[in-house]
This record gives sequence, C-alpha cells and structure tokens, in this order.
Amino acid sequence: MLLVAIADDDPQDAALLKGLTEDYFARNGVAVMTHVFPDGLDFIRSSENHDIVFLDIQMKKLDGLETARFLRKIGKDSILIFVTNMAQFAIKGYEVDALDFIIKPATMESITYVLDKAMKRLSASSSATFSLKTASGTISLSENEISYVEVFDHNLVYHTTKGEYTVRGRLSDLTDKLDPERFVMCNRSFIVNLRYVSNVTADYLSVGDTRITISKSHRKELMQRFSSFLGDSL
Repeated sequence: MLLVAIADDDPQDAALLKGLTEDYFARNGVAVMTHVFPDGLDFIRSSENHDIVFLDIQMKKLDGLETARFLRKIGKDSILIFVTNMAQFAIKGYEVDALDFIIKPATMESITYVLDKAMKRLSASSSATFSLKTASGTISLSENEISYVEVFDHNLVYHTTKGEYTVRGRLSDLTDKLDPERFVMCNRSFIVNLRYVSNVTADYLSVGDTRITISKSHRKELMQRFSSFLGDSL
C-alpha cells in the first residue's frame, strides 16, 4: 500500500487534492492510504513514513519549506511535491530535493503529471532488480513492480505492474532476495508486497481484486509487519 500525506491548512484545497490523488491511484490500480494534516507541525509529529508528501508552502503554524527541511534533517526520503498559489515560492523547493510543484487549485491534469513522475521515481528507487527468464524472453523487474508472487505447479508466478510472468523456482529462495520490510509471506504459497495490500483481516488480505488467505502460522507476523509498514497500530 502506498502512503500519501497532504499537509494543507485550507480544508477545501486539501479535500480537492485528496480526491484527485485517490482518483489517480484508483485508475492505475494502486492501493493507497491518504493522510490529511491541517498544518506542517501536525504532519512532522506523525509516525508514518509516507512515500509521497504534498506540502502547502504557505501554512500558518509551520510552512511547507520549513516542514520539508525538518523532514530531510531526520533522514526521511519521501517524495515531496509543493502546492502553492504563486509559482515563485516553489523555486526554493529544490533546496530540499522536491520533485515538483503544482499551482492551486489542483486539477486532474496537474495531479496526473506530478504523480506520473513520482511513480517513476519510486520505481527507480528500488535497489533490487530481478531478471526473469520466461518462455518469451528475459524480463527485468524492480521490487516496486512486484505486487505478489505465488507458487503454482512447482513454478513461481510473478504478479506485477507489467503483467504476469511464470518461471521455475522456489518461494523459499525468493524470500532471501526481497526486502523483508516490504515483502511478507501470508501462507506457504504466497508472498506479498505490502505496498499493494489494500485490506487485511484475520483470515485474508486483498491485493487489488485478489483475496489471499492468511494461514494461522503467518498471521501474527503479517499483522505486525503490516502495522510496522504503516507506522501505526492496526
């Protein structure tokens, strides 16, 4: 599941941005959780490690630039997108490695442009790359592109943002190669990328329209890992 934060002291602007952002991810089949904060101070007090952060530059308690500077000082590498009424204020955003900025009021066109860029950066940021030898050729994948992997008839089926790929292999060998903070086994036949999980119950989790059963032996660890991934208690 992708974590997105919006820090904006104008409730109408924040609601518009939240709606457009969630529409974008729904159209692209990406599970997302959006947190809205009324100012920068409330945002930096949050414990979640957000993937993408929209920051209003002009906020009363703590403005967007100061919020961004604090974020970088504590080492968080969230993708920053500034929101402003005046473009000249956004130029300083490059001091804190901001990806881009949008002018208020947000539109679907401006949101699509910046989030397309953000998703490309997220995809490129993964340190692990896999080369899968399939019947149709060799496919290169990053961890971010893998939603889940299942065992089927002694094969591994990779479900990814590019499509489904089947290769020979064992799930136990794959788990050693994947980031343990984002990938977790939910039963002996499935390993999932928590970024793409939209819902978790005691018995199953959802990745898009797919429900995957959680075995009793993996339930406790999965719940703990999902809670840790979100940065909050379930």
